[in-house]
Amino acid sequence: MRWLRWPFLMLLIPGAHFIGLTDAKRANLPDSASPLSSSAIRFELDPAWQSEEPEQRRAYGLNIQSPWRDGGFVFFNFPEHLEYNPEGATILRHYDTPSAPWIISPDKHQACYRVESRATHGVIVEAFARVASADLCPSRCEGVSLAMRIFNGGTVTLPVIRPLLCLQYRKLKGFPVDRDQFLHSFIVMGGRLTSLAYLPTRNLQTQFKGCVVRGCPQRDTRAERQGGLIQQDMDLALSVVTSLDGRRKIILWWAPGKSMIANARIPCIHADPYFGTLKPGETAYAEGLLLFTEADIEPVIRDLTGKNQRREAFLRAESERR
Repeated sequence: MRWLRWPFLMLLIPGAHFIGLTDAKRANLPDSASPLSSSAIRFELDPAWQSEEPEQRRAYGLNIQSPWRDGGFVFFNFPEHLEYNPEGATILRHYDTPSAPWIISPDKHQACYRVESRATHGVIVEAFARVASADLCPSRCEGVSLAMRIFNGGTVTLPVIRPLLCLQYRKLKGFPVDRDQFLHSFIVMGGRLTSLAYLPTRNLQTQFKGCVVRGCPQRDTRAERQGGLIQQDMDLALSVVTSLDGRRKIILWWAPGKSMIANARIPCIHADPYFGTLKPGETAYAEGLLLFTEADIEPVIRDLTGKNQRREAFLRAESERR
């Protein structure tokens, strides 16, 4: 049982603890015995993603069922692309083979994988998703804990790693699909939740908008070529989409945070993490949350802003300690 060495896979063993990526006790992370906030949320794969056509393949895709009755699901491309350097050299791509590296627990509440990049020798990527325990979610929210670790076991430096973690909401009932996507998409600026529809960009007709997290040293958003770069920086890597009636909300958050993008054509949102530059032998780690709620959004945003500050301070201290 050689695979038991890898901490993500240990999550599939009853009573096992989430360890290895970071010290669970010092990070104040719950173990896998913690009660789940919702049994309705679950992870599923689609055999259609193992297509012979590369553009149809979704090697790292997950369908995540929403907790709402007849609410539908989101599709999470985790990742769509994982690149390094400004030219976009490959670590992982959605069309990688073999497809579907995910290991999903029997109750469909946990999913993880560990793969070595086929394009960049020695680089190991681990990804993890688990239905979140109640103590990890803001009040009146249900959701999914997310984590990703990248280990550079190769011989070359990986400058400016560029993740593209795509959350598509086309299959969520009542959410904007054919109209008003930006009107119902929000980020936090100056402590205030702000609609993308009211944030000007060079191309006023763009269907692709992006923004950088304030203080992040990496400034790429993929929106520049579309004329969709938002000049003012956002407070944290947090994106929100609401249903057309404004009642239901999905929230995606990552720390440490790098940027966000929103593509009205798909439609999708991102809140992508920051991994920086990895020298041989170095590791980078990020964690996040995907939340579903019908609660008042402002207290939820305040809670996540505080959580973001605590997590970024912890991760900075961990980096300095190492």
